[in-house]
Amino acid sequence: MTSSVAPTPFINIQVSVKPGLKPGQYIVNCDPAAPAITQPDTVINYQLVDTDGLNIVFKTFTVKQENNQLSPPSVSTDGLLMTFNDINTEKMTLNINLKFKDKDGVEFSHDPQIENEPQ
Repeated sequence: MTSSVAPTPFINIQVSVKPGLKPGQYIVNCDPAAPAITQPDTVINYQLVDTDGLNIVFKTFTVKQENNQLSPPSVSTDGLLMTFNDINTEKMTLNINLKFKDKDGVEFSHDPQIENEPQ
């Protein structure tokens, strides 16, 4: 007897980065800003879709609180996609810190949230 496995759910978050008022300063926007994760074992993709022509890549992310919900990230070879898994077993707000690097090696970050809402 075989049992069927549900398809893996994916959430794609588009990230745009624009230059700020000062050199090395950036404005980051995520769409959606705070995705609601409702299914277990969801793959979350953060994708740089608009960098205003700047050479900006993902480095990694950190989570501001202890949790057992998110896997370590995987960053694509070109640095434009960062992927990780959310097991989504606990209702909670995950405060993450996305880390980026520009062509000059300047590192900067952005602090979006992920809303875990298991059903």
